[in-house]
Amino acid sequence: MFALLRFSIAVTPRAGGGLLALAILSALTSLAVTVLIGQVVGATPAFVAGGPGGSSPTAFALLVVALVFVFTVDGVLTVVSSMVTTRLTYDADLVINRAISATMTASPRIGHLESTVVADESRRARGIGNRAVWVGLIALAELVRSRLLAIGAAVVVGALFSWPVAVLLLSTTGLVEWWSARMSASEELTWRGGTRSGREADYAYELGMGTAAKELRVFGFAPWLMDRFVRDWRAGMVPLWRVRRTATLRTMAVYAAHLGALAVAVWVLVRDVNAGSLGFTEVATVLTALLRLAMSANGAGAASMERATSALRALYRLPGTALAVREGTYRAGGTEGAPAARVSGPAVVDPPRPPSGPPEVRLEDVWFRYPGSDVDVLRGLDLRIGAGEAIGLVGLNGAGKSTLVHLLAGAYQPTAGRVTVDGVDLAELDDHELAAWQRRLAPVTQEFLRLPLTAAENVTFAEAAARKQLAAVAATAGADGAVANLPRGWDTMLDRSVTDGGELSGGQWQRLALARALYAVNDGAGMLVLDEPAAALDVRSEAELVDRYLRLATGVTSLLISHRFSVVRNADRICVLEAGVIGEHGTHDELLDAGGRYAAMFTLQAARYVGGEL
Repeated sequence: MFALLRFSIAVTPRAGGGLLALAILSALTSLAVTVLIGQVVGATPAFVAGGPGGSSPTAFALLVVALVFVFTVDGVLTVVSSMVTTRLTYDADLVINRAISATMTASPRIGHLESTVVADESRRARGIGNRAVWVGLIALAELVRSRLLAIGAAVVVGALFSWPVAVLLLSTTGLVEWWSARMSASEELTWRGGTRSGREADYAYELGMGTAAKELRVFGFAPWLMDRFVRDWRAGMVPLWRVRRTATLRTMAVYAAHLGALAVAVWVLVRDVNAGSLGFTEVATVLTALLRLAMSANGAGAASMERATSALRALYRLPGTALAVREGTYRAGGTEGAPAARVSGPAVVDPPRPPSGPPEVRLEDVWFRYPGSDVDVLRGLDLRIGAGEAIGLVGLNGAGKSTLVHLLAGAYQPTAGRVTVDGVDLAELDDHELAAWQRRLAPVTQEFLRLPLTAAENVTFAEAAARKQLAAVAATAGADGAVANLPRGWDTMLDRSVTDGGELSGGQWQRLALARALYAVNDGAGMLVLDEPAAALDVRSEAELVDRYLRLATGVTSLLISHRFSVVRNADRICVLEAGVIGEHGTHDELLDAGGRYAAMFTLQAARYVGGEL
């Protein structure tokens, strides 16, 4: 509870502090209602009888008015507390999602994004269903109120009736909440074990509404996908249900003990009433306080608090876990974490403007294998890309061409060897410096971005740009015709689900990606990377792209990766990537004269083009 209290005040001091104040005030007013009920009930017989010992009409009326007023205030406080809680949960949800996003995007490296450990921790931090932090925040005020009210009611019972009875009921109230929290913690351990199954169920659930929607329907895979969703979901939930079934009898025993304590308290009260040791006012007050004390056992709130606290702990651990995974120091069961201050989100600082001019890039004896794999994709690769040089890179699928791009951008670090830019090892750069290097890159990858934003924002990433500049880069990239045919031109949302939205073909999206790279070059990027830039284009469009590429590559360092030899043949130098190393390099003519691997592949592909098979 205290962890969530600190978090709520850190998220929104006014709402968090206000909620705590409201909970305390509500507990006091509820306790006052208890005392006033006893006073009114105790004064009523004498007042009705009209005897000399009864209250005057004015005094009795004031007592009733005080009861009604305090009762009304108690109800108003409940409504206000609910409103403040709603505001707090909204603010907390924003802070939590911002903190998770900040952690996942804080580093220019991406190894943690492909880690199941980080993915599971992120899912726990977000919380699923009733395991989110906001669920605990909803229960927070009521739990604080109920615990304070239990203590206050116990004091009333002890002062007016019996301290042993007060301690007994207060103890069983605490027992109910302790047991509920313990059962929730046991469930949490089981749920943590099923996080992966839950994540896979989420993936299956979203698949039919995302990128695979058409294929699933065409091939009739929807029933299969539903079965997989149910299977994965049950794999995560069945162990949880088993834990709950096992704990059912014990939970019933704990609640029975609490009710038994209440029964004992009422029996003792009745005994003392029969003995004449309690007056009418004391009996009414004590009975009301006993019921308040018994009903203040908030097992559901304690369970929600435990689940929410677990999600909060995962949120605090997430930055340290992601960092440990990126640095290769993560150990299962470790205590990597980050201070609570990180939850508020780090200040957003733009990386420094990159230096202008084309860089020189070297890969020196580079070895690389992906995390969790025992296969080396690159095996001692050496490659130099001179400043302003246009390099073509060819190789079979799986040869490591795209992996080389990831290393070049610093998204991954080599398993061995080093990647240098202008003589500086990328592994020695901190995140801020690496981000500055990445701003010097203008990439077009195989899986180019298709953002559901406007056409202009897909090129500029929401930066303000003059339409004349947009028109220029679109014309050079061959995307101007596609943009002109959109309903609202550059302002068209590239999403058919949006009113007046539009969509582009695969080839048009690729041209827009090329325009984005050109925009980056015009904005100061010094290296152009094109990874399979003609994959979605026909032969004629491919030839046009080659001409545009030659214009784009002027004045910058460039790396062109393609399995189509016509795209790379005019590069300054062509490198053949095979078995994780550069097997051959030279100009197109030099490689043909050498009669090696490049010549064989070029001849085979040229024959297929001539034969009309491509």
